[in-house]
Amino acid sequence: MARVNAALAVIVLVFAAVVALYTVVEPGMSWKYDKVYKDLGRLSDVIATADDDIWVVGNATRTVSYAGDETADDGFLLHYDGTRWQRRPMPKAFGDSVYEARFDEMDSGGFLLTASLKSLKAPRMARWDGTRWTAVPQIPDVDRVVDVRAFAADDIWALAATSRLWHWDGTRWTDTAPPATVSALDGVAPDDLWAVGYQGSGESEESGHETIQPAAVHWDGRSWTPTRTPEYRFRAPVPAEPEAFLTTVRALAGDDVRAYGEHTFNHGEQDDEPLDEAIRMRWDGTRWTKQPSMDDDCATRVPVAVDGERGVFLNGNRYLTADDDCERIKRPRLPSTDGIRSSSRQQLWLNGIEPIPGTDEVLGVGYVGVNQAGNPTSRSVIVRLKR
Repeated sequence: MARVNAALAVIVLVFAAVVALYTVVEPGMSWKYDKVYKDLGRLSDVIATADDDIWVVGNATRTVSYAGDETADDGFLLHYDGTRWQRRPMPKAFGDSVYEARFDEMDSGGFLLTASLKSLKAPRMARWDGTRWTAVPQIPDVDRVVDVRAFAADDIWALAATSRLWHWDGTRWTDTAPPATVSALDGVAPDDLWAVGYQGSGESEESGHETIQPAAVHWDGRSWTPTRTPEYRFRAPVPAEPEAFLTTVRALAGDDVRAYGEHTFNHGEQDDEPLDEAIRMRWDGTRWTKQPSMDDDCATRVPVAVDGERGVFLNGNRYLTADDDCERIKRPRLPSTDGIRSSSRQQLWLNGIEPIPGTDEVLGVGYVGVNQAGNPTSRSVIVRLKR
């Protein structure tokens, strides 16, 4: 009996040690399904002002291929009040058919909703102040908006697809031609804004060197000023039509701005071609510097959402910590329901990610693509992550 008791005591101690180890070792982050919709449509973005005030925007769509080809239809909103999700209508100024809908938080409170018509033209904007929607007048002579940064109801920046920057001051829109071709916009204050893209003619030179280089221009509250950015060059023999450009910018702080892009060329023109290079640059408050190349799974991925001082959510369900550690966010599989088998090929795509203020939770919206025996389909999903 004494030996039995001793053996039981050892088992208990081992079990306790395993439990303690499990609680110490971080098992990794994992998405959990909050809602799965069969026929709702495409969910494009999410914003949260509190854990009982979460908004999702989308449009009724029909997926016609597993690759994600879609047609847009009626726009809609979903609102979560802490208890349940309810469908809400779009602001009247948007009409019925919308596409490329997105939210932008306003530093002064509330948020901005921007969407294009089904034709991808005539962008509409409306501001939510916590009680009602107020339409923002249309930007004149602009077919498409590719990026937005809103600071207040009378301080909104919009970047048109033509690389012109438009500003709303509460009374009228005015436009500016930045000193570079830009395609992304972000900033931390009305007098600390960045736009990134490229500079150069793109015309060939006898030297064969890159004629397009990354560009970053800064708004200080008075004017847009170009800043010096690192150059990128391929080693000889230089491939055909080399170019380097920026496509994304994320401002974490005044002295911590991240820019992402690509160093590439016209493939298939010669043997022994070099590899494309993912561009990662950082502004430290004084200058732009190249960031070390990454060999892991985060190397070519771009930010989707900033997670405060903890890190950055990247596309492809990846997470880059503040220490530049690359983590994969696990995803669940859809259960065997509505004609879908849990064993079928599945892939989670998130169009919007939002940390919920005052909590350890993060919400994501998008869809799960399913290919089962050559029969493609999808389900719109809202996922939740607890850190």
